[in-house]
Amino acid sequence: MDKNKAYEMARLSEMAYLDTFGFKKEHSDRRFCFHSVNGTQFYTVWTDTELTFAFRGTEITDFADIKADIKFKRVPVGTDHEVGTVHRGFKAALDSVWDVFKEDYDRLKEGRTVTLTGHSLGAALATLAMSRLDNYEAELFTFGSPRVGSRDFKTVFNFKFDKVYRFRNHNDVVTRHPMSFWNYRHVGLWFYFDGDGTCVTNPNFWHRLKQFGSGMLEGFMDKKVDSLSDHSVSNYVKLTKGM
Repeated sequence: MDKNKAYEMARLSEMAYLDTFGFKKEHSDRRFCFHSVNGTQFYTVWTDTELTFAFRGTEITDFADIKADIKFKRVPVGTDHEVGTVHRGFKAALDSVWDVFKEDYDRLKEGRTVTLTGHSLGAALATLAMSRLDNYEAELFTFGSPRVGSRDFKTVFNFKFDKVYRFRNHNDVVTRHPMSFWNYRHVGLWFYFDGDGTCVTNPNFWHRLKQFGSGMLEGFMDKKVDSLSDHSVSNYVKLTKGM
């Protein structure tokens, strides 16, 4: 995994929340276009050698985003080359932009490496888009991603794609939902940031339990909810920069 690219994708996931004016100020040297359909948004960014799709995460003032998050009943995947079931709200959100996404992809993919990225809801959409594209050479970087599909979905996804990098900051609450109790599973190689910013790959249960306890206690002493503040996209930018 390219650490510099992880930081670049975290930055791009953060900037996906910007309007086109703000985005252009940050990416004046790159070509991009913005799409928004029924409350689902993403940026297509490209150079002569790279094509990146950055999906926007949940905006608490956008009802469409909230609606996508809470529809957690699983439904069958949308194509013949996928297996399992996925989050109904996330799938519906991706369906709404799929035609414009695929149009950009087909128009720009030739001769370029393809990367998908996003934070929170954006991470879930990037994951589903990766699965649906079925491009084995593409890369996926997600930050603070919720679980998106069933055990069967995870098994097939991980078998097909080996350039999938999932980042979780300490006690980030969004990464723990929807709960595994409802047969939801994460995908990809897991990079976990401890409370002190140390990055651990695929940490074991006892390590995470210890970190959870210390983080919640520290948050209580500081009069804040640790699991909520850990979800901030700006934290993922800072953490990946320091890897």
